[in-house]
Amino acid sequence: MQTSYEKEMERLRKLIAEIETDEDSDFDNEDNGPEDILGENFLEHESFREHDSESEEDGDSGNEEVNKSEWFSSKDDVEWRKTKFGQNFRTRCHNIVSSLPGTKVPAKDVTSPVKSWELFLHDNMIQLIVECTNIFIEKSANFLRERDVRKTVPLEI
Repeated sequence: MQTSYEKEMERLRKLIAEIETDEDSDFDNEDNGPEDILGENFLEHESFREHDSESEEDGDSGNEEVNKSEWFSSKDDVEWRKTKFGQNFRTRCHNIVSSLPGTKVPAKDVTSPVKSWELFLHDNMIQLIVECTNIFIEKSANFLRERDVRKTVPLEI
């Protein structure tokens, strides 16, 4: 004879299974990547924690030992599952990484710091910096020492 708790859990399992079959038919034409590792077992575990009471513990003590043996508990009452969740759920669309991190094509064959610097500042950019710096030096005739007024060259930059 099932208790009201067991009946409710069975009803929830049936609802979840029904929703899963509806969602699977919706996703048959789509490819959303690898399946989600968070699944029905996590939901069941959360519902077990919500409905705990002394009367339910007395009637179902053997089943609880099996459920508790599947989880690690920390000092902070955080529970970790020992086994992997079911693979019947899809990954959510908003957390998918579409490109791998790393250098792109122009930077793949860089072997020296000078070449990597040239990727950021091209020769025409350096020439523009030199020209603007020399214009500033010519306009400022108030330098005390002669070495402060020398024009710059691209090699110096």
